[in-house]
Amino acid sequence: MFMKKITFLFMMSCTFLQAQFTTPNNGTTYTLTSLSAAAPTVLVKNSTDYTLTADLTISATDKLLIDENTTLKVDSGVGIFVYGEYKTTASNFTITASTVGSPYRGIRFEDGSVAEMKNTRIEYGGGVRVLTGNGFLMDNCILYKNNNSGTTNLASSAALAMYKGTGHVVKNSQFLENSRAAINSGATGTVSIDILNNYFYGNDTDNGNYPQINMGPGGVDSTRVIGNTITGNRAILRAGGVSVSGLLGGTNRFRIEGNTIRDNRYGITNQGGGTTGIIRNNIIENNNTENNPSLGGSGISLTGTQNVIVRNNQIRGNLWGITILSNALIDLGTDSDHGNNIFKNNGNGGTTTAFYNNTPNPVNAVGNCWREGELSNDAMVEEVIGHKVDDPTLGLVNFKPYNCAEILAVPETAKMASKIYPNPSKNHFFFETENAGNIVIQDLSGKVVHSSIVIKGKNEISTHLQPGVYIVTQQSDGKKSNTKLIIN
Repeated sequence: MFMKKITFLFMMSCTFLQAQFTTPNNGTTYTLTSLSAAAPTVLVKNSTDYTLTADLTISATDKLLIDENTTLKVDSGVGIFVYGEYKTTASNFTITASTVGSPYRGIRFEDGSVAEMKNTRIEYGGGVRVLTGNGFLMDNCILYKNNNSGTTNLASSAALAMYKGTGHVVKNSQFLENSRAAINSGATGTVSIDILNNYFYGNDTDNGNYPQINMGPGGVDSTRVIGNTITGNRAILRAGGVSVSGLLGGTNRFRIEGNTIRDNRYGITNQGGGTTGIIRNNIIENNNTENNPSLGGSGISLTGTQNVIVRNNQIRGNLWGITILSNALIDLGTDSDHGNNIFKNNGNGGTTTAFYNNTPNPVNAVGNCWREGELSNDAMVEEVIGHKVDDPTLGLVNFKPYNCAEILAVPETAKMASKIYPNPSKNHFFFETENAGNIVIQDLSGKVVHSSIVIKGKNEISTHLQPGVYIVTQQSDGKKSNTKLIIN
């Protein structure tokens, strides 16, 4: 009887050992081929692909080199754990579930690991979790329909979940229809990362309160979100665009530049008292899916930030343009460095709000186009700005001078006799003047689109302008005059 128990325990022990494979931690470099040879029942080689049937662990001194253009199928509940090094040299590698609908646990890069994940499609699993601080790289990858909702999944809140460290780079990749955020980091550990030239679409299929990019504090380095397209699926009402926040305080720096952010619950949000950042050259449009102005819908929303510089953004069709709350400080343009932000149709409940200063702090907001496509005056700009004029407890917004301005009256002594004909025209017209000098043509945002020298008399001018309304300004001997030009 005693011998039977020993035999039974020995058999159980062997079964347990066969249920997973851990590399020997002796400096070996494995490929899928050699790994399958070392653990043929755990990594099963098929004719054209591989199946992982149990957990795989790459030990601290070992390396896994992905050098085959192949597919790795992973059984339900199985995970990959990397303590050593992981590197991709293959040009087309796929990690997928053995059975769609029965997700594997995902991939976890442990503290101290080194990882370069390239040219890889990662789908139908529990996502990728990065615990290392050693500069994780993801390049030209696709993360598609990963399930990050369950507690057993290795990345439980995002398709790519970051934990700590600096020097991380995610570039040239796609994040499509994952169940929660596409990329996130925690509220406590600082993560500095470059998120560059990626495409995001329809993430947060759970329809929870998750932005597609959901980053915590960047620390003394920065979180940089540059050159991405971040588009929501309008049927997913609660998915935000970009959040870069330090909710628990500490240092947080960020740069959000050159992105297109549209069709989300909101565009860009930041919260945290220790934050400084730059938001520049973004197109932020139609972020209004939840359509509840009490719960969001801003193109840009800042809460408690130390200072954020906002320049050259196009902000259209959101429920609010820009909102600031809880003593947040924002620089929307100064006399020496104009904001050059453009606002249009940011409204809810019949009211258009380009900027709402819901703080007691004064704000410089010089040189912006508050009503794109309209020649505005002071009263028209006041209509789309909420500040001290509307509520004495709020800070004053200094919004003058501004672009898209109504043509200013020119004193009689300074006027010059000139005319444009035909007007409207089709990019070919005559400018007739009594004074030689020069002209500039500007669009309604203030951008110069044409300039030329003119002589006294009739000048024939050809342009290549898009249909619209333009302002022609002539200067001559210290005098200036403005004329409206319509191109059809």
